Amino acid sequence: MSKKVIISEEMMNAIVVNQILEENNISKSDIVSAVKDALKNDSSIKRDMEKKVRELVASSVNTLFRTLWQRRNFYEDEIKRG
Repeated sequence: MSKKVIISEEMMNAIVVNQILEENNISKSDIVSAVKDALKNDSSIKRDMEKKVRELVASSVNTLFRTLWQRRNFYEDEIKRG
């Protein structure tokens, strides 16, 4: 009779990652250092990262101000009463 083993998605991802690393004879530190070198030395990647960060910050600030505007009655009333 076969047994049923239940694993989480996180465990499955770890198993797959380890299997891929073993099949290709590389380590996580090799991959990390290659990515760091690429990010450090490639100016187009730096520009793309900076552009994405700017877009994310602009979107976050926009959401913040929209939320504050929608709830302005809440804090305006408190200020007027105080």
